Amino acid sequence: MKFNVREDENAAAVGNALIKVMSLFFIGIMIIAFTANPISVGTGEGQRAPDIEGKFYNGSGWTEFDFSSYFNTSWQEGDVSGQWVVIEFMDTDCPYCQTSAEEYGQFANTFSVNNPEWNGAHVNFLASATELDIQGHESDRAEIEKFRSDYSHNFPYIDDIDQDNMKEWGIPGTPNYFLIQPDGIIAWSSSENTDEKVSDAIVRLVPRESA
Repeated sequence: MKFNVREDENAAAVGNALIKVMSLFFIGIMIIAFTANPISVGTGEGQRAPDIEGKFYNGSGWTEFDFSSYFNTSWQEGDVSGQWVVIEFMDTDCPYCQTSAEEYGQFANTFSVNNPEWNGAHVNFLASATELDIQGHESDRAEIEKFRSDYSHNFPYIDDIDQDNMKEWGIPGTPNYFLIQPDGIIAWSSSENTDEKVSDAIVRLVPRESA
């Protein structure tokens, strides 16, 4: 009986090479798995903001809201060209929301690229209007439109009368504010900073040209 030693040696060499390649591949996968630091979705500072869904009112009609269009995941910290987001969870019949509405509108005008006195990144303001579970309390889109008009707000109001967004974000009450980086990561929340206004958080956290 004859054995083809050369063929056996070649087959063994190829087999060993494949084993080495596969070993390196799995080692690489394990390194990525152990060193990667995926950002979880949540409403705490440092987490990726959950989605906001529904129709929004822009002053002329109700259209589908696209929250993801506000963010750029490749944004780098310190980049002034990135646009930040402030979102308020509110109820048009909430006394505290009514009290802060005028000031919230002023903030939207102050931290805008249209304001020559503000040299920082543009901040987009949003309002998510819900209906709190209060006996005898009802809300509708007409009331949301009127509230927006009464306070001369020019930013989007999102219909969350069914509380879907409020529940997704775990909002305990209104008003509740979040400041979100251009990459979609929550930089600040009013629930974690009860002694600081959102305007002060913007001044402290949003990059400026002279900074």
